[in-house]
Amino acid sequence: MRTGVKMWRWRRNPLRRSTDRVEAWAVLISGLVLVVGAPVVGVATGMTVAASGPRPPADWHRVSAVLTQKAPAPSTPSEVNNSNYEQVKAVVQWQAADGSSHRGFTWVRPNSAAGSRTTIWLDDAGMLREDPVQEVQTQSRALALGTAAATGTAALAVGAYALVRVRLSKRNASQVEREWGVIGPEWRRHSL
Repeated sequence: MRTGVKMWRWRRNPLRRSTDRVEAWAVLISGLVLVVGAPVVGVATGMTVAASGPRPPADWHRVSAVLTQKAPAPSTPSEVNNSNYEQVKAVVQWQAADGSSHRGFTWVRPNSAAGSRTTIWLDDAGMLREDPVQEVQTQSRALALGTAAATGTAALAVGAYALVRVRLSKRNASQVEREWGVIGPEWRRHSL
């Protein structure tokens, strides 16, 4: 049943029941959790997941490398590196700290032009390593888990409110039944 008076659950009223007050608080709390809590939980979860992503070992460092020839287009799905989306193996050349020139295979974007620069990872021994920080995967994972956390928080708020409403409805029905047990016989006497 709707009423035309706004905020009636919060106003003083002789007809207001204790369940009306409880329902008003349930609406307020679940609304705050939906509007403020769910986004905060989602963002906090996403940021935590992103911050706890893979990190390179302490003895690895980035070096700029040059493609020695045009990178191939992936001809089969097996040539695509699943951890680095849409990348193919190509020959790159880089300068070591001592000035010596080195070559090796690494993952690059398909069809990259010869002479274009890319970043590679080397360990302290100068060995070429795969990129340990896959930003696309880390960001995707953070977004997915943040969204799941926000959705879960919102579902909890809605579920808790629904549970409160069911309990209050049962309580109201039992109160009406008790009151009718007292008032009902009085009405029957007047109708005869």
